Amino acid sequence: MAHLELAQLRTLITVVEAGSLTAAAPQLFLSQSAVSEQIKKLEDCVGQPLLLRSKTGVLPTEAGSQLLGHARALVGLADHALRDLRGLALQGALKLAITDYFKPDALARMLKALAARHPAVRLEVSVLRSAEVEAAYAQGQCDLGVVMALPPFKQRLQTLGPEEPLVWARARQWTPEPGQPLPLLALPETCALRQYAESRLRQQGLDYVVAHQASGVAGLQSAIAAGLGVACINATALTDTMQPVLPEAGLPRLTRVQFGLLPARGPESALVQQVRALLPSDWLS
Repeated sequence: MAHLELAQLRTLITVVEAGSLTAAAPQLFLSQSAVSEQIKKLEDCVGQPLLLRSKTGVLPTEAGSQLLGHARALVGLADHALRDLRGLALQGALKLAITDYFKPDALARMLKALAARHPAVRLEVSVLRSAEVEAAYAQGQCDLGVVMALPPFKQRLQTLGPEEPLVWARARQWTPEPGQPLPLLALPETCALRQYAESRLRQQGLDYVVAHQASGVAGLQSAIAAGLGVACINATALTDTMQPVLPEAGLPRLTRVQFGLLPARGPESALVQQVRALLPSDWLS
């Protein structure tokens, strides 16, 4: 019976993060041919190609991206088990920036699991818009960044859980005014989700007006709950006071989004590497 080998999963992770088999080989203390053989064995095991090779390097296929999420979780759990048995605990300070479209229950679960396993880790969490998370991460203002991505997904995004749908959200008692433009509730114009929602409305030829602009998702949720109009948000951001607009209302279909960790900017400290490996399993648990 076929089974996944941790060593091969580590190789896949390293190759994707390094961008090529050549760059990954010294990190794995293997020859390039040995790295290639490990990837081939893994592809034979899953029955699908995992990497797209070109002169500029490699990118994961759709199956490769799917397996990467599982690989990071499995490797992270294996590393944690070894540290636990050896009595080694993580310690130090780490800054995490996360999109305000985050999944509240999943974030709380993830932070609780990390705190329970590694109480000596001091985690500073900032909740920002995705564009602000990316900017803060690029400028070195945080150690790890979690964003919500629209298709086409960033190939090297370290995914956290499955994709989830976007929905048109409204207050439970809200109904549109006949003959009037659709009142759209949104974040500022720099928000990728607002840009996407407006483009979908224009593509379908629907008349709309931005009736309310919130500074963050919490304000957007309040505006929806107050019955000020309709907003495009991820399904897990719905609260008890909201509900999706029914398909028969004639609004355009929406895509799915993906939450994930931004890829490493370069060499990372041991603490950041270890927490990066642990977060996917804690998020999914």
